[in-house]
Amino acid sequence: MLYDTHCHLNHPQFEPDLNQVLARMREAGVGRCLVAGYDQPSSLIATELSSMNKDIYAAIGVHPHDADSFSEDVERSLLSLMENPKVVAVGEIGLDFHYNYSDPQKQSAVLEAQLHIAQITNKPVIFHCRDAYEPLLDILERTAPIHGVMHCWAGDKDQARRALDMGLYLGFGGMVTFKNASEICDIAAMVPVDSLLLETDAPYLAPTPHRGKRNEPAYIRMVAEKVAAIKGMELKEVIMRTWENGLTLFHGE
Repeated sequence: MLYDTHCHLNHPQFEPDLNQVLARMREAGVGRCLVAGYDQPSSLIATELSSMNKDIYAAIGVHPHDADSFSEDVERSLLSLMENPKVVAVGEIGLDFHYNYSDPQKQSAVLEAQLHIAQITNKPVIFHCRDAYEPLLDILERTAPIHGVMHCWAGDKDQARRALDMGLYLGFGGMVTFKNASEICDIAAMVPVDSLLLETDAPYLAPTPHRGKRNEPAYIRMVAEKVAAIKGMELKEVIMRTWENGLTLFHGE
């Protein structure tokens, strides 16, 4: 079965037809999906979805875009949600210096606060990073050991090696199917299959031929097919190995 290790079924875009989206997900052979929070309300919705669906799990956290919303009350709320057994990770958290919707120093402080949550709860972390790979990797090297995944990998090869040297997984999604993604594809080819995860980031980054439309977990198979082609592997082996990687990182299995 396929494991979509990063999606946002807690996003408002899925409110009108979530049941149909879930039906298509299951029909496509997606055995599990991990719904990532990006602020306190979306983390709560992710947790509720995981409690209502046996094949959905949750990650909770505050995205760097929303770093200004982080407070002691939010931190207490996140720690409370971590007690739910279906909450298997902290995320998505990290740094985003592309848009700078939040001050970079505030982003770093909120990141470190949430890394502390991961450490005291012994949970892996889902990292968001855009135009900030060097400072994020510097923080993680100081904080190591950290277990987790660099979601939606878009860094260069040297940065990928730094992440892999720390034992982090790299997540690949619809971007590997884009015509202008040769560097990302080269890195996907380089990454050992034991360090690779598949994801959709739905509703964002739909793979070709759905690019520009709403993404959904059912499309993870297209990502798996492209990764198999890139790595010269059988599709069923990529599906099996990435399923096992997801269980190892997020469920300790």
